[in-house]
Amino acid sequence: MSETVLDPAASAPRASVDPWIPCLLAWLAPGLGHAYLGRKGRGAVFFVVVLATLGLGISSDGAAALIDPHQPLTYLATFDNLAVGPLELLSRVATYGRIVYRLPEDEADPRHIELTDRLRKKVRSVTFEYGNTFLLTAGLMNILLILDAFDIATGRKD
Repeated sequence: MSETVLDPAASAPRASVDPWIPCLLAWLAPGLGHAYLGRKGRGAVFFVVVLATLGLGISSDGAAALIDPHQPLTYLATFDNLAVGPLELLSRVATYGRIVYRLPEDEADPRHIELTDRLRKKVRSVTFEYGNTFLLTAGLMNILLILDAFDIATGRKD
């Protein structure tokens, strides 16, 4: 009968990590929270996947969501876009030519007219819906990665 020898380093308790640090890092750059937790390969793969999804969304004429007080679901879509972190600014500039998060309420406002005109040009693209789906998927994936980094940091997941 053979004995199993445990590696003493493997059974040593993990150093305490503030779980909010990897979450913040995962928001700043997808996969960075995992790299901080010592899972560099996994973090690099996550970065590439989220960046590729975001890039496909932008190149497919997807539009970053704007908050429109008359359409409550736009708050969720905008939050989802923000979940990608600072990289999300690329989609805003590609969509609207500047960084903007809210549609002006007054429809006669020249900013409202400019933003809706830019959005109409995107909507006419045959790949617009695919692009939007990719942009939203990038945000949802990064939310899951942030939660995964939190679970790893708290010890809920190995």
